[in-house]
Amino acid sequence: MSKTIRKSVVLLTAVASLSISAMPAYSQQGIDEPQLSPMLFGETEKERREKILKERKQREEALLISQEQEKDKQTLDEPALDPLLFGPEREPDEDLTATRVTLGVEDQNRGFFSAFRFLTPEETNLSLGVGPIYEPDYFGSDNYEFNPDPQVFVKFKNFVFLDDDGADFAVVGFSSFRIGPTIKIRTRRDQDDNPDLFGLGDVGTTFEFGGFAATTFLDRFAVKAKVRHGIKTGHRGTIVNGFITALLFRSDILSLSATGEATWVGNRYADAYFSVTPAQSARSGGRLGVFDADAGFRDFGGSVTAYINVGDRWSLNPYASYSYIYGDIARTPIIREFGDRNQFTVGFHLMREFQFNMK
Repeated sequence: MSKTIRKSVVLLTAVASLSISAMPAYSQQGIDEPQLSPMLFGETEKERREKILKERKQREEALLISQEQEKDKQTLDEPALDPLLFGPEREPDEDLTATRVTLGVEDQNRGFFSAFRFLTPEETNLSLGVGPIYEPDYFGSDNYEFNPDPQVFVKFKNFVFLDDDGADFAVVGFSSFRIGPTIKIRTRRDQDDNPDLFGLGDVGTTFEFGGFAATTFLDRFAVKAKVRHGIKTGHRGTIVNGFITALLFRSDILSLSATGEATWVGNRYADAYFSVTPAQSARSGGRLGVFDADAGFRDFGGSVTAYINVGDRWSLNPYASYSYIYGDIARTPIIREFGDRNQFTVGFHLMREFQFNMK
């Protein structure tokens, strides 16, 4: 081999050796320094923040869906917890029942309770008030007097409702219908209330117990019926009340409603308040003739009630009512000779409303 060829072979061998020795070093650099490859560089700080925000949003959406599902489940499984009157804000297709008439969010969700005869904000749990009332001194009288008329309204967990017509307990509810027990304490009628009652004696305070049924329709009308029986002292009879209420007008300051009412009474109730026994006739000096009142309709009537906002959680509630005493009841000498079958009542209450966290 020539000298020139040997030099070329030696040079090529040296280059190959250097190349082979350099390959492991280059490969190790690729392993130790992955940041040199864009594919192995990892997410940027911006991408990491966006990922965190996306995951947080997904968790919040999942929690919201879970809460809505739980709310729907309670609505289906526990209808008795959402009865009658001043419940939480409802969707348009949700159940509205008894004497509550929904006015909607445009009027700050004010609701209507006909038995209490005034309009009140839905979140109210307690209302206290007082005002003058001009009324007959007994039912059927033609003598009128002014009296203070204190008012207490209580709502407990959308289940118990207490007002001047007693207490209702909504224990069963389905569709737009509610039923449950009701109680009332009817105050005594004292013969000293009016000279025309002399000789009749007193009709004691009566504890009445019974049931009610109620429904609403068209978001403006309410129908309610109550059947009660006296079970402690007093009249010990049966009394049935029927109500129909219509929302007439509403604005931010003033709301107006009207209620029609009819009352039927049983024999024992009629005897206690309207019959005159021979002994009672004698005690009256013969002024009251003997009379035996029968069961039947006692009266028909109606009332108009206004709700006027006068401040933060204060309201003024003027009202007027009329009753026409009907049939056999009107023929008792207590009313025919010494009373009036037309009965009027007017008055107003200044109310203070309270809200409590009762969840």
